[in-house]
Amino acid sequence: MKKALINLLLKLAGLLNKNKTYNISIGNEKLIVNLGCGMHCLKGWLNIDGSLTSLLGTNNTFLNKLLYRLAGSSQYYSFETFNDVIVTKKLRWYNLVNGIPLENDSADVVFTSHFLEHLSKSDGYRFLEESFRVLKPGGLIRIAVPDLEIAIQKFNNGEIDQTQDLFFYTSEDCDFSAHKYNYTFGTLKERLQKIGFCDVTKRNYQEGDCPDIDYLDVYPDHSLYVEARKTI
Repeated sequence: MKKALINLLLKLAGLLNKNKTYNISIGNEKLIVNLGCGMHCLKGWLNIDGSLTSLLGTNNTFLNKLLYRLAGSSQYYSFETFNDVIVTKKLRWYNLVNGIPLENDSADVVFTSHFLEHLSKSDGYRFLEESFRVLKPGGLIRIAVPDLEIAIQKFNNGEIDQTQDLFFYTSEDCDFSAHKYNYTFGTLKERLQKIGFCDVTKRNYQEGDCPDIDYLDVYPDHSLYVEARKTI
């Protein structure tokens, strides 16, 4: 019942907000955007996620306590952290399958970590196209996803259960939590270049031109990190 209610609420919100656009100032000269961020977000960034937490979070601590009881993130985060993300770091809601709620050529940086693999192959391609659209010419995208090449190595080493859990994750509770498509550097580079990105580069953990990656980068043991620029 709880699962069905949450899914219905998110679906209705997606329909009602499909054409929403964020025209906001977050106090920086540059617009830096963290997409599909979950709770892993920073003050000074525009943090957008499609979760119940981002949809219903308020500046009211009492109401956030009620929401915390429903939120899946309560399994991993204390209420203090949960409330701080909503109130201080301004977590915002949007169903990114419908696009990115920003104007053309408006963002200096797009960061997305362990979100792309939760989209189908076609939705993932559209998300990358949308990232290209909202970036300014010369703007930077940094993508972190599970590295399929590491999955293949683990599988060949006999680590079959671990490979399944990390790279081909499914969920009984939420369809969106499932991994729907995985990438190697070669396949991701091909898609980015086809869309129009240039300077597609494989990066190491917490290495690159993206700001705040000392905090934002996660899962160094099985992640692929890629940066690219929108053509000028």
